[in-house]
Amino acid sequence: MAIVKGFQKITGALQNATFYTIQGSDQVYVRMKGGPSKRMIKTSPKFEKVRRNNEEWKGCTRLAKAMRDSFYPLKSLEDYPVIGALNAIAKQIQLTDIEGTHGQRGLYLSKNKDLLGGFSLSRKQVLESVLRAPISTVIHRKEQTAQVTIPSINTGMYLYNFRNLPYFRIIMAFAVVLDMGFSEEKNRYETLCSDELGGYTHFESPWLSTTGVAPALNQTLKLPLAEINLPERVTLVLSIGVEFGKAGADGNPEAVKYAGCGKVVQVG
Repeated sequence: MAIVKGFQKITGALQNATFYTIQGSDQVYVRMKGGPSKRMIKTSPKFEKVRRNNEEWKGCTRLAKAMRDSFYPLKSLEDYPVIGALNAIAKQIQLTDIEGTHGQRGLYLSKNKDLLGGFSLSRKQVLESVLRAPISTVIHRKEQTAQVTIPSINTGMYLYNFRNLPYFRIIMAFAVVLDMGFSEEKNRYETLCSDELGGYTHFESPWLSTTGVAPALNQTLKLPLAEINLPERVTLVLSIGVEFGKAGADGNPEAVKYAGCGKVVQVG
């Protein structure tokens, strides 16, 4: 991947080159066309390893999407290409399956929870530097609940209002992510548990003033699942974010995109 410098910013295709930008960067990148044809990759024995890698990558992107969906209510807080970072985490998880066959290795988040724990949805600002009050979280797997406690906040001391906006609120997401494996019957990656075990819940606090003292928050999030004893291949993901807002046309607070930060605070 090359970076374009020295002339006006352009995007799109130009002969054998494609110019594009990436969220979170003001650079213009260039990618050259060429390489083996799709037919060669699909049929030639020389590309057998490539085909296996491509098949596994499909599993990685499926798990990455599932992980991103777990904090979907916080999507507006993303200030860089989060899905790329999650694809990389999914690949790390896949490589831990040392017993699986290349091309069909599983993706067991349930055995690698630490790789997702602490994942930040934002890079320009991180949760701990914006919300400087201690956040206490507990996941109760049997009850399928997450308890979040945030003390009252003196905004002048413990809230970094980096965009100088008049309002803020707390957003929480609590969701299920299922392990994935390769189904030889369907010749593709599938979840290893029933999709009925999927689901999420979320909470948004009222809009609060960025001046003065915000009240303490003690919130319980309950997953909408009927299953009591969750299988080991089910992972619970709790994410928390701070979103800033301004007065809208009707005078009521409304969110400002990318004005905030978020993080996966606990995986259980």
